[in-house]
Amino acid sequence: MDKRARRRLRGLLAELDAGERNRLTRRAAKLHKTALRAMTGDARRPELQDFLLRLLDEQEEAAACFAAAPDVAAAPPAGVYGSRRGTVVAVTAGACVVQAGGDTLDAALPADLRRRQQSGLAVGDEVLLEPFGEGQRVTAVLPRRSLLTRADPHDARRARAIAANVDIVVVVVATKAPPLHPRLIDRYLVAVERSGARAALVANKVDLLDDDERRDVRARLGPYRELGVPVIDCSAADGEGIEELRATLAGATCVFVGQSGVGKSSLLNALHATAAAKTGAVRAGDGRGRHTTSASSLYELPGGVRVIDTPGIRQFSVDDADAVTLADGFAEFAPYATRCRYRDCTHAHEPGCAVKAAVDDGAIARARYASYRKLLGGDGDDPQLGDGAENTG
Repeated sequence: MDKRARRRLRGLLAELDAGERNRLTRRAAKLHKTALRAMTGDARRPELQDFLLRLLDEQEEAAACFAAAPDVAAAPPAGVYGSRRGTVVAVTAGACVVQAGGDTLDAALPADLRRRQQSGLAVGDEVLLEPFGEGQRVTAVLPRRSLLTRADPHDARRARAIAANVDIVVVVVATKAPPLHPRLIDRYLVAVERSGARAALVANKVDLLDDDERRDVRARLGPYRELGVPVIDCSAADGEGIEELRATLAGATCVFVGQSGVGKSSLLNALHATAAAKTGAVRAGDGRGRHTTSASSLYELPGGVRVIDTPGIRQFSVDDADAVTLADGFAEFAPYATRCRYRDCTHAHEPGCAVKAAVDDGAIARARYASYRKLLGGDGDDPQLGDGAENTG
């Protein structure tokens, strides 16, 4: 791609809205992976390999332009120079609350953004505002450095935005009430991997466990520690682990995610009591959580910490992810995946799969592989792979 074509591509990208740019960026990365996987079989013939290598060069240049596009597009679009810039701290139907400097402003959404609000706007988004009647209106959503999404429960092909521009996604699980479900953690880690943020795992309510139960929980969460994911044992009730959590989050923008009743809002209050996030008890009848946070909100805490508290999600799906995206969410597969016989190996049924061999050898936790197979749509309930009967509630 020559300089003229590159400049034209950047110019075109600058005219798109943030959502379109993000989709094109992900598409460019996927095309690059597809071309890499295509270099098998007949593609190893010299003439085809040369063609594919040239194609990869073109895609890498295009990806570089996509990566540079936010810098080009960070300036206000034509017609909105002089607009105020702020951060979305809460979202409501057809509107949002924006922190701009020292002001907290209610802002209406334009019609096109209202129509795609669930995917086009999230707490944490940087936006531009203009005067509108007696208030403000959003004129643009600026490019994001990260975006956490989940599949729309009504249409798995669509993604719903959970939080934008976060550095750390804190996956909160309860060690008891509601029960601990590692498979749900795995879903979150897939979503974190594609979001552009990094993960931390908080095991809350450890004060409810006896010594044997603690050892069991630590063993079940062991595979995540081995992956390098920070795993913090916490109790919002008695303060255990709160200082470690505070140190992990220092200077970062983060989002707390997890099922209803795991204690996200209680942890937020333990980090800083004046945050005053609403909390509630777990239902005694079935051990499921109550929804105590009804909408995502952003809180400013001491130490440069910004926390987005989200409503509890009883069903978190990554059904919109393909096999490559799912495998990327299982970081322990990476050292072995390059040794598979086929570059497009899904690690499910193909012969010569190095990932499956690593599972058989004990190098990859069998429960994690079973979780991957379940997410992929395979037989996660195979007795040889572990229990696949978890109910995420």
